[in-house]
Amino acid sequence: MNKFIPIIFALIFFLGHNAFSQYENTSGKNRKKGDNEIVKRPKKAENKWFAGGMIGGGFSQYNSYAEISPIVGYHLTPSLDVGSRITYIYQSYTDPFMNKHNNHIYGLGLFGRYKFLKFLMAHVEYSGLSTKWYDNQRYFVNSLYVGGGLYQNFGKGFSSLAILYDVFEDEHSPYNNPIIRIGIGFNF
Repeated sequence: MNKFIPIIFALIFFLGHNAFSQYENTSGKNRKKGDNEIVKRPKKAENKWFAGGMIGGGFSQYNSYAEISPIVGYHLTPSLDVGSRITYIYQSYTDPFMNKHNNHIYGLGLFGRYKFLKFLMAHVEYSGLSTKWYDNQRYFVNSLYVGGGLYQNFGKGFSSLAILYDVFEDEHSPYNNPIIRIGIGFNF
């Protein structure tokens, strides 16, 4: 008899409580209410705009740089994004005559990103940068980056890791191929 006491208490506890539930239509389809009255569910507002940024850097024996690039963009479709980037780079390098120089590089860029397989992305970007070279003249550097990487959504945000290749490879560019960018952003 002592073996059955816990089972009896459990049955009394679970059977003695009332259970309540509510129905929620999560299919997004219309449901009927009463006498053929159709009730439509309001659509959830989608977050079309996003903002964030990427950081980057590169180091070699003669050249090193640190980059910060805030971005603002728009989700054209759930898979396709377009946006713009403002770039600031601090660069330290050694010229061919072994003199050390510091450089402040700034510019703008436009990008497109296509997301597929829930975690991969293809990326293309045009960028124009103003840079000063060791001859103390300013140069305008055109760059076209193509590549891809990993893309992960989380809550209202996302993160990305991209490996890009500068197709133009301008001699005054602060980048060496491949370019690695790590970014984070938030939808609003």
